[in-house]
Amino acid sequence: MKFEVKLTVEEIMQNKQFKHAQVLAGKTGLNRHVRWVHILELTSIDNLLNGNELILSTGIGWEGNKETFRSIVQQSIDSNAAGLCIELGRYISEIPQEVIELAETHNFPIVVFPKKVRFIDITQEIHSLLIKKNYQILSDLEEYSTSLNQLLLSSNSQQRILQLLHDHIKMTVFYISNQGKVQVISKKSPAEQEKLFRLLNDNSRSEHMNIAHQSVQAMDHTLADLFIISESETITEYESLILDRSATALAQSLLRELYVEEQRKAKEAEWVGRWLEGEYSNEQISRHLLEIEPTLKPNGCTVLLCKVDNLDEVIPELNYLLVYLRSIFEQRGIFLLSHLQKNQMVFILINKWKTNDMKKRVSDGIECLRKSEFIKRTKDSNIYLGVGKIVSQLDFIKNSYGTANETLKFREKMSNKLSSYFYEDLYIFRLVLTANEKGVLSDFISDYLGPILWYDEKKNGELLKTLKIYLQCKGGKKETAEQLHIVRQTLYHRLDKIYELIGDDFMEPYKRQAIEVAISAYEYISETVPDITYQMKSS
Repeated sequence: MKFEVKLTVEEIMQNKQFKHAQVLAGKTGLNRHVRWVHILELTSIDNLLNGNELILSTGIGWEGNKETFRSIVQQSIDSNAAGLCIELGRYISEIPQEVIELAETHNFPIVVFPKKVRFIDITQEIHSLLIKKNYQILSDLEEYSTSLNQLLLSSNSQQRILQLLHDHIKMTVFYISNQGKVQVISKKSPAEQEKLFRLLNDNSRSEHMNIAHQSVQAMDHTLADLFIISESETITEYESLILDRSATALAQSLLRELYVEEQRKAKEAEWVGRWLEGEYSNEQISRHLLEIEPTLKPNGCTVLLCKVDNLDEVIPELNYLLVYLRSIFEQRGIFLLSHLQKNQMVFILINKWKTNDMKKRVSDGIECLRKSEFIKRTKDSNIYLGVGKIVSQLDFIKNSYGTANETLKFREKMSNKLSSYFYEDLYIFRLVLTANEKGVLSDFISDYLGPILWYDEKKNGELLKTLKIYLQCKGGKKETAEQLHIVRQTLYHRLDKIYELIGDDFMEPYKRQAIEVAISAYEYISETVPDITYQMKSS
């Protein structure tokens, strides 16, 4: 976060160069911030100012011309200048009443020097003040950062950082974790704290309430939110920088705690592996989970598999990825346990909320993972994800694990055919996978599609594609021809050939179902064994 050092017009007027200066208009605007002092004698200042400049002028450019004088003041107001300082004497003897009224209307300070002053001395003095203030702020920030670093080396660093932030800026501090846990550091009573939290939570503000917010982020993910609240003064850029540094320190502290916790949980990997193999009863699993997470009340579970080529090379620090994943799913009411197997990560996802939207929450977590920096760093590696059946009993996890493996195998071969990561969305391919494992898939395909496949291979007839689209269009010839981008006559010719090869009864319900399954099976097996061929069956 960058910042600009500013002084108010009132602060600048305390300088000795303004000893005899008088404020003729816009006294209520003396709290305007000044970031630079600029000398201007032109009658047109369009695009010459960036805002918050204090203008010094002798008025030589508009001597004796009230309209030009008024225009200069209006342009200064429109350019968000901090104020206008005019030397009275040789060129301007007095300020026109209409100019004073214009400045008063916009709370725009007009300051006059009754005696001759050296603008060079004013600019040098004010710019020196700005530089000194800048140096002081940097020094204070450095000192604060040093204090934060010292706290990071202590125990209970999170609470100490929040206390330091409160003590330094004298404001109420709210820290809200992504699990909804709230910490408040304030001198206010519990009732006042509750009132502030309600205002914060409802995004409502009182007239004099100023709030600054900073996300506590690590690994491209928000772990918590940090707020400071002022009920009187406006929150300055310096205080915002203090908030920013505090949030960074909290992220480091939280990440360290999560990392240590992840190392502890990594020791559970052997137990998780045995659970996946079905070695424990429901009672044994429940008892052990309560030891790990005393507040956990399982409400269904499933297995998520993530396979990454050269996992150890792509993600050298797996613990940080596990911390990230745990945070993603924890926000969605899902407790996560992990187990590593060569280039494959196994995650048991235990639902803590209602079951009716568990699938959606798991899906949202996966999408969040896919968009993360971790996945972006693996752009040169293949990544496959698969989710098994959602089971109600903890001791059914072996079944979910097996179906997750089936889903993963399918997505490895045909991820372009199915966008879902869930076993339940494999539909007919669940039967295809089972038939393939039993070695009966090739015969099934050959029985129902053999002649079509043989003809396409020998004649390049595109009969399989035509048959697939024709079935999808429920026998609609016009729609089929449009989707194939062919004329009706060509479609009729192809259909005649299909009738000849597999019979004119292929639209009968049971035979049609078998053919549609065979087409899906062929698409799967041709991805698995690209060079497979089918012989023409004799009639």
